[in-house]
Amino acid sequence: MFRRPATAAGSSIMAARLIADGGIIHHPAGGTHHGLRDRASGFCYFNDPVLGILELLDSGLDRVLYLDIDAHHGDGVQIAFADDDRVLTVSMHEEGLWPRTGTIDDVAGGMARNLPIPSGMHDDEMRYVLHEYFMPLAQKFSPQAIVLQCGCDILAEDPLSRQMLGNQAIWDVVGAMIKMAPRCLVLGGGGYNPYGVARCWSGVWAVVNEIEIPPVLTITAENILRAVKWTHSRGKQPDEKMLTSIKDPWRGGDIRDEVRTRVQRLKGYGL
Repeated sequence: MFRRPATAAGSSIMAARLIADGGIIHHPAGGTHHGLRDRASGFCYFNDPVLGILELLDSGLDRVLYLDIDAHHGDGVQIAFADDDRVLTVSMHEEGLWPRTGTIDDVAGGMARNLPIPSGMHDDEMRYVLHEYFMPLAQKFSPQAIVLQCGCDILAEDPLSRQMLGNQAIWDVVGAMIKMAPRCLVLGGGGYNPYGVARCWSGVWAVVNEIEIPPVLTITAENILRAVKWTHSRGKQPDEKMLTSIKDPWRGGDIRDEVRTRVQRLKGYGL
């Protein structure tokens, strides 16, 4: 109960120290964004994103962007920095999911932005949000560091959300955001389908390190995925392609009016 989350928390603190002078670190065991000052919450014993951001602030930075694309609202991080104008917290999450916070009009103390998305979000909608909101907002804020929580429970295969995303859309966000600040800490987060998690975060590692993703896995990697044992009341046996490749096919579609409307509304908030 203690050692695992303490190690993840210590790793986020260490990562923040290591990028004090610049750089990118991928820390997939981090991203426990629900933990609160006085109690555990939502599978999160400690809040390692908060601890990492505090370390960045202690190093002398005064503009840190926290971007959270997990299916669930990053409530613990928003609460921690609600009254701190050095940290802009941005959360895109599925509307109506636990903890049922993060409404579009919730700006906390003024430095929070929340984009609740209806179920059924696909890759083209994620790309729209990235180019219409995340990137322009980052350009305006001009962060000295970005902490990116890229929980992959927004994938179509995940049993805890109702989104329709493939992993390429997540990689697009990572690839764009790591270029928008001299320091970047890329965390994990939610993810409840082990096949989807392994494939998605392996791809994040490849993006961060500019490694070309092969069309077909090596037999060693394939055997690792095939050896995974997973039982879940809402789980399904993985498609064969999930066991032989990393990259999902692009899962696109029309961008819904409600997604466009919410993005435009948020843009009106400014900084």
